[in-house]
Amino acid sequence: MEYRIREADIDRLDSIRQFVSIVMSSLYPKGAYQENPHDLVFFEQVYVQPAHAGFFIAERSDGELLGTAAVRPYDRRFPELESAMDAGAACEMVKFYIHPDGRRQGIGSRLYERAERFAREAGYDVSYLHTSLYLPGGYPFWRSCGYVDCFRESEQIVHMSKRL
Repeated sequence: MEYRIREADIDRLDSIRQFVSIVMSSLYPKGAYQENPHDLVFFEQVYVQPAHAGFFIAERSDGELLGTAAVRPYDRRFPELESAMDAGAACEMVKFYIHPDGRRQGIGSRLYERAERFAREAGYDVSYLHTSLYLPGGYPFWRSCGYVDCFRESEQIVHMSKRL
């Protein structure tokens, strides 16, 4: 399958919103996610304008989205994670979704490599994320990228971090 990884701009917002909505509704039970996530409602302010945030897409030559990944500053909303974050600049990996037809083909790895490179270039010392254990391949993928568990919120939700 031919595709490319690139940083998204505001022109792709409608297709990004649609893609994320479809994938989230297929992965999460109703009520377990926001149907209009704040960061996508304010996409330009969250991902386009700040130099320290970015949104990346994997797309076919016809523009069809195969995956998304985003980097933004971690807002330190979980006090349980402070020991894993130290005092360094921390980012959060979010909106990391791969279309079911694109899984197990290296798309996630390439998207992650691009997002991590961006995070390093933006000056982040630590990367944070949380994942649900029932997501197909999510937890093993993040472990293979070097993330370690730093807090288990529940039997299904794991918070992870990685030094960059």
